[in-house]
Amino acid sequence: MKRIILSLTLLLGVATFLGSSRALAQVPYGYAPLAADEEDLSGLGGNKNQFVQGMTLFDPTTDPVLGRLKGREIRGVRCYLRADYRQARQKRSGILASQGKVDNFVRTQYVDLVKGWNDILFDDPLTIGDEPLYLGVQAYETLGSPYPLVAYNKAVVPQSCWINLGKKTWEEYTDRGTLLIMALIDDDAATAIERTAYAQNTTHPQTVAPDRDFPGGLYIHNCSSTPIQSVEIAMQGEGAQSPTLRTIELPTPIEAYGSTVVEASLRSGSTEGTSVDWTATVTRINDEPAQAGRPGTTTLYVTQDDFLRTPLIEEFTSQRCVNCPQMAYFLDKALEEYQGEYVYVSHHTGFVEDVFTTQPDREILYVFGGYENEYNPAIMYNRAILEGENQVIQGVRDMSPTPYLEALAKAYDMPAMAEVNVEQQNGQVHVYGRVARDLVGKPLYLSCYLVEDGISTDNYFQKGMDDADAPADLKDVFRHNGVILHYFTQEAIGDLLQTSEDGTYDIRYPAVEKEGFGGTGRRLVAFVHKVNKADLRDNAVLNATQSRLNTDGIETMRHEENEMGNGEWSNGTYIYDLNGRRVNLPTKGIYINRGKKMIVR
Repeated sequence: MKRIILSLTLLLGVATFLGSSRALAQVPYGYAPLAADEEDLSGLGGNKNQFVQGMTLFDPTTDPVLGRLKGREIRGVRCYLRADYRQARQKRSGILASQGKVDNFVRTQYVDLVKGWNDILFDDPLTIGDEPLYLGVQAYETLGSPYPLVAYNKAVVPQSCWINLGKKTWEEYTDRGTLLIMALIDDDAATAIERTAYAQNTTHPQTVAPDRDFPGGLYIHNCSSTPIQSVEIAMQGEGAQSPTLRTIELPTPIEAYGSTVVEASLRSGSTEGTSVDWTATVTRINDEPAQAGRPGTTTLYVTQDDFLRTPLIEEFTSQRCVNCPQMAYFLDKALEEYQGEYVYVSHHTGFVEDVFTTQPDREILYVFGGYENEYNPAIMYNRAILEGENQVIQGVRDMSPTPYLEALAKAYDMPAMAEVNVEQQNGQVHVYGRVARDLVGKPLYLSCYLVEDGISTDNYFQKGMDDADAPADLKDVFRHNGVILHYFTQEAIGDLLQTSEDGTYDIRYPAVEKEGFGGTGRRLVAFVHKVNKADLRDNAVLNATQSRLNTDGIETMRHEENEMGNGEWSNGTYIYDLNGRRVNLPTKGIYINRGKKMIVR
């Protein structure tokens, strides 16, 4: 596990500054760690030849420390870069400061930047007043180089990650983490940050119950030069009448200006909802009253409804896409390694249509944000912008299962906001379940497909199978999977879901006999989701499910996966032959279980 280590001089509160001849002792102030495990860091950039700028907000209206520092000066910026950017002569690399608004520049100082930490003093310091101050860094990224900026992804501090790619538009990234950018103040002002720490909830279950304790992670950042052994946290969940106080003894002291994540028992508020405020404030440090610091506000999904998430994986592909088979190959490897349930669907569009293309494939293209952004191969999980990403669609990352496994873990960790069941019986496709009570009456959509798997390339070709870089067994294992044969809803994008007052729904469609492509298996797929073409962040799938059919539309179960005992199937129901007689030890054949036909092989 690689870890970025601080220099001893910085830990002592003394720094050597690049780009300035002034040799004054400075201390850093901010909300990001000065050391972190590499897997907890995210690179930020555009993978283009362009300027990349990043800013963090320091606002006296939300941070009491800055109020205590009013009238004092910010001497410079501490920032972390992933490569050298010695571009001062071209006026490309440097440090930035804005006042009032993120684009109201009051300092632009061009300096050479090096890989790792950079401590840069302004030629003319900034006086802290009543207006917000944005501090940041700029570099000129080149195609193929590491993304320049770095964010700590375990703590998403509000207003701490403002990014401008290509000097076009500033955007606050709300899910990428906290930029490794700090303010540098003179150490004689350090009394303002003595006994001060920042705390924020960082990991928690998918859902938490109202007015209950739940296990979660707390990111604690020591703003001062004194090690922290214990902290008292005042936690205030939305709807709670008063904060809950908890004292946390740290297994290892937090060093000066250091950080840690500690597991703790936290307390939710009484308000239910998908995005409910939860605030942590440090009230005591080492059993002494703490000076007021910035509260750490995050959100929880608070509900009495506890649904298990089944991720929906949707791939954009085409028979004529040269690179698509390799993405599918490593995605399949990831799915073999993945230990949970999932639902997979392929959309044959986004690059060029082919024989498998259906209307739902065309309708879903809006998730690309515009036709000019469409490409294959591409993939999305739960139709959501996952933590650490900035768009719904993801492309090929590297030729291994790793990025798909990492994305699957994030997709599984998303709260499930609905229960979805689908089955076929008595000539009908039955979709039923329940949505979380706080979503009743809100616009939700239901999609239901019949999909086919295992379609051979002997009958339906695929480009890219003979690519020089392709895995040796690609031609042997590749099949067209997740192909949509039929959609049951009236609208291809999904039908508006009608629920009862308690959130339940029960919908039936006529089953179809559909000629397929000679695949080896079929599935019924159903999922509840949002549709918002104006805001791609509001399109997540609440939950998904599937029911496996064979090519004749009969549910298939394997004997070795479902053992019998005294005539009872492993799911707690009995099995009957086609004459309605209960059987104890069925041989291979067709039987009835839970009112449905099934095959035992």
